[in-house]
Amino acid sequence: MFHSVASHAASAEGPSLAARLASRFQVGTCVGGVLPGSLDPAERSLLTRHFNVLTPENCMKPGPIHPTLEGFDFTAGDALVRFAAEHRMAVVGHCLCWHQQSPAWMFEAGVGREAALEQLRAHIHGVVGHYRGRIQGWDVVNEAVADEGEDLRDTPAGRAIGPAYIERAFEFARDADPGAELYYNDYNIERPAKRERTLRLLKRLLDNGTRVDGVGIQGHWLLDQVPFDDIRAAIDAYAALGLKVMITELDLDVVDRPDCGADIALQRAYAPNEDVYRDGLPEPIAQRQAAQYARLFQLFGERVGAVTRVSFWGLHDGKSWLNSWPGKRTNHPLLFDRACRAKLAFDAVLAGPEGAP
Repeated sequence: MFHSVASHAASAEGPSLAARLASRFQVGTCVGGVLPGSLDPAERSLLTRHFNVLTPENCMKPGPIHPTLEGFDFTAGDALVRFAAEHRMAVVGHCLCWHQQSPAWMFEAGVGREAALEQLRAHIHGVVGHYRGRIQGWDVVNEAVADEGEDLRDTPAGRAIGPAYIERAFEFARDADPGAELYYNDYNIERPAKRERTLRLLKRLLDNGTRVDGVGIQGHWLLDQVPFDDIRAAIDAYAALGLKVMITELDLDVVDRPDCGADIALQRAYAPNEDVYRDGLPEPIAQRQAAQYARLFQLFGERVGAVTRVSFWGLHDGKSWLNSWPGKRTNHPLLFDRACRAKLAFDAVLAGPEGAP
């Protein structure tokens, strides 16, 4: 069904992933560091050939881009946006309000509700205003829904401002750049219980007149545990609200971990007993990964008009966060290996009906 070899050169020849899927949705990836200096020639070729949307992995998160109350650091973000413009790629800003990687000063205890609200406004206006007209859309609020229990996660922003911080963040982003799309982004929101909590949040925002354009399902899934039926149901439910649906941080982990979540605060202590794939990905595992990626892209492709973007969380296996989270290990979760060669999963995605010319 798929090529018998584990990988083949794909960065400069053969079909382009983004071009082949252009009639269905955009295809993106995240990038870290200061572009273009952080990429070698093979990585640059891979990036510019196969992807048409960039998401900054870290440099536009609140802490890195706004480290002090007095000042912003746009150095890395500006380099990424310039690189994207030079290569006719869109940029999705990630992210404006998040309980992780945020500066302590923004919502510190005792600051007072109005002061915290003004600091959130100043942050969002400063960042979104700086990139006004150059960003396709923003992950305005990231991971605000609780994994269990109450609808909303207990966060510094929630404690300082109250639950209205979510609505106000979207309002601030809208005002700072009316032309940019505004997204809510989270993990595990395809799962039934968290999906229902997320739907309640989104319905409340929309009913109150808050402008929300789309929802991002992160898509950090585990091999042999991909919840295909839940994903299908979630896409349909969010699209029924009139929202664009995006798969925003896609990877398919081949090393077992406690669950499919992405809560960096809860799983730091995890470490695998053995680095099982440090010498490479066995072909039977690569074949299973390929088949499950193919099934995912078939599902996405069937929802024409609902799924508008699929973005991977990493350019190739060597650039994946899953090599160091939730513990140090050698992982192989993406379509391209550490040498920027296409894996069986790449061929499987292109072989599906959604990859037809």
